[in-house]
Amino acid sequence: MSKFPENFGTELSGKDFSQVFETCPKWVECVRETWTDNCTGLFLEFQQFITLRLADIVSRTEHETRCREYVKTLKPEKVPEYLLKYTKNASQRGTTELSLA
Repeated sequence: MSKFPENFGTELSGKDFSQVFETCPKWVECVRETWTDNCTGLFLEFQQFITLRLADIVSRTEHETRCREYVKTLKPEKVPEYLLKYTKNASQRGTTELSLA
């Protein structure tokens, strides 16, 4: 399994991709929502790993639950734009909630 180098910042350093997926929801969502298709090397491998994991409904649901829990730990003004949809006030911030009925 691929992993980030030991000297790769403070949050991802030395973690394998699975660890990042399960413990760093903000990074997973950042990749999902903001990375483009022109990644290369380790970044491309990570993007592909995230895309495959999120294609699995159970993994995606667990990730989205982690995102909802993560944003609760942040002050509203500190929530990155790509995580706004997980806040309880998402519909007031421009995200549309759709009824399933």
